[in-house]
Amino acid sequence: MIIADDRAAWVKAEDKQMICWTRCSLYKKCSSRLGADCKRLGGSKIPKVGGGNDKQRKAKKKA
Repeated sequence: MIIADDRAAWVKAEDKQMICWTRCSLYKKCSSRLGADCKRLGGSKIPKVGGGNDKQRKAKKKA
């Protein structure tokens, strides 16, 4: 039996983000949003998680 996913690309991307949104506590800080491939959710890829907008913080320090 072959299961084909004929949905549009945007629907697949939305499903991937939904996994992050519903299951990960770092969703708001994450910039990669890998979905099921994320190491926090059992995958193999390491997510990029930051504390906010670093460019604005560095600009404030220089001023």
